[in-house]
Amino acid sequence: NNEALAEAISAGLGGAFSSSTLYPIEIAKNRLQATQKAKPADGSEEGKLQVHKAPTLSSVAADLYKTEGLGGFYKGFQYSAMQSATEKSIYFFGYTYIIKGWKAAFGGEMSPMSGVLCGCLAEWCHLPVSLPIDAVTVRIQTGDGFQNPLRILRQLLRDGGVSGLYAGWTAYIVLCLKPAITYALFDSLKAYILARKRKEGKPSKALTALEAFVIGAIARGVATIAVFPYTRAKVIVKSRKVAEGEKPPGIAATVAQIIKEEGFLSLYQGCVPEVTRGVLSAALMLMAKEKIAIAVRRALRPAPVPLAA
Repeated sequence: NNEALAEAISAGLGGAFSSSTLYPIEIAKNRLQATQKAKPADGSEEGKLQVHKAPTLSSVAADLYKTEGLGGFYKGFQYSAMQSATEKSIYFFGYTYIIKGWKAAFGGEMSPMSGVLCGCLAEWCHLPVSLPIDAVTVRIQTGDGFQNPLRILRQLLRDGGVSGLYAGWTAYIVLCLKPAITYALFDSLKAYILARKRKEGKPSKALTALEAFVIGAIARGVATIAVFPYTRAKVIVKSRKVAEGEKPPGIAATVAQIIKEEGFLSLYQGCVPEVTRGVLSAALMLMAKEKIAIAVRRALRPAPVPLAA
């Protein structure tokens, strides 16, 4: 119980820290991913050139600064931090128990594929709570000016009912692989490094901050690139406003629409900032988590019973 609690607390604090630190990149890359090429009003060559000029992170950031100033890069950061803390704490709490259950049922060391499967199951544990927060946060990030989160919540419920809070949930059939691959790869690399240290006569129970940062960055980079098209489709679905009673488009239909209207490579629009932010976020979170977990375990450790005189 203490181990699961330590994992949940350290992951939640680490997630809030990394999310808040990198929030300006987060809001800019979400706005970039939500941007779709407009259809030309006429068939003129000028209109076609304007349509095919893809936005970049710098152009999106410049536009945001021009219209909303420096504060525009931090609007809604507290909700993103809350979402990240909730998501990471529930994920690692569930992951700890799922891993224990797996080992009790099948015994022995887990293979990388077993770790990915357990990670997918843990990812689904937090979705009932984190998806509604994410729906509100994405609307704040991709909208113009400050938007009241309660007003956005009421609008989502009015337009799509409770299911409106879970628009794009089918993307997580694939997106659940991202944290699963990230943490399974991280755990495998961590076990390898600690085992090598033991062979070299330098036993340690934890990684250094630099080691955790580097392998966290590698793991997240691999995972992010693997599932990015579904990440972009999810942002588009969540940021798109639909008329009352209209059913929001599905993830598969959105992916197909992007390919048809913008080309296959447009599925990776915003991939570079997503990888950059994701890599730094995972690296910072895992680095902070490794250090916070040591302090939390020490605090949760039962006090020694004094010897009788």
